[in-house]
Amino acid sequence: MVTIYRKKYRKKDLRPHSDSETKREMGTIWNSTCPIQKNPFLFPSLTKKYANSFCNFTNKSVQISCKLPGSEVEENYTSRSVSSNKMEEYNLAMKRMTRNPYEYHHDLGMNYTLITENLIVGSQPQKAEDIDHLKKEEKVAFILNLQQDKDIEFWGIDLQSIVRRCSELGIHHMRRPARDFDPDSLRGVLPKAVSSLEWAISEGKGRVYVHCTAGLGRAPAVSIAYMFWFCGMDLNTAYDTLTSKRPCGPNKRSIRAATYDLAKNDQWKEPFENLPDYAFADVADWERTLIQDRVRGLRDT
Repeated sequence: MVTIYRKKYRKKDLRPHSDSETKREMGTIWNSTCPIQKNPFLFPSLTKKYANSFCNFTNKSVQISCKLPGSEVEENYTSRSVSSNKMEEYNLAMKRMTRNPYEYHHDLGMNYTLITENLIVGSQPQKAEDIDHLKKEEKVAFILNLQQDKDIEFWGIDLQSIVRRCSELGIHHMRRPARDFDPDSLRGVLPKAVSSLEWAISEGKGRVYVHCTAGLGRAPAVSIAYMFWFCGMDLNTAYDTLTSKRPCGPNKRSIRAATYDLAKNDQWKEPFENLPDYAFADVADWERTLIQDRVRGLRDT
């Protein structure tokens, strides 16, 4: 669970806050960091081999940035009771279908994590002002949205205003929809989504913001697949690299299955479902080259 804390963090601050205190404190927040208690299960160690790879991984301490405009605190605060039912419904579905303990808190605004110097993974932008923030504070030049239309409608997001603001600020907005909590849908979308991500990063015009709804499943899966296929890592290293920065539980099997689909060059190859759990968690050099060529070939599809 992501929580917001004040700059001067004292032991007495752990006391329950009144509603008036909560609103007052939330009004001072713009781009603070949200600490997650370190846990050996949530923060696997990162091997030195990939610590300074050509993908430019950051050496910053683990942090999640939360954007909450002070001018809209009252609206956010009073709407919490309205959105709480939706959050509870969404989080129950996420826990049931993914078997992960993570939660999404829409009322705290957009949150995100810098994974590499040119890649950010986060939750959905909620309003046009979030795009202003990403442009000004994070130098974002591309946004890759993995949500389906029904995801956006569920949260009442005005996507057109967000896309319009992206255009006004020169941010390239892309969509590669995948069904939420559906590993088969994710498997099918991964190659094209990674193709869009790889193209955006290769352009070198600014950072790429990859998001789904909560930034805990589809978005990190696409980013992990990119690191696996294009940054010279095996799957476990790519997975640990991202989840050590942003605790989440993307579907590893979907990434292995998409890797199998791309590396398959023999129609008689044994079906993926018959393979052991470690299959395609790593690939040979020639397979990685084949995967990269096939992914790049999907750019215009």
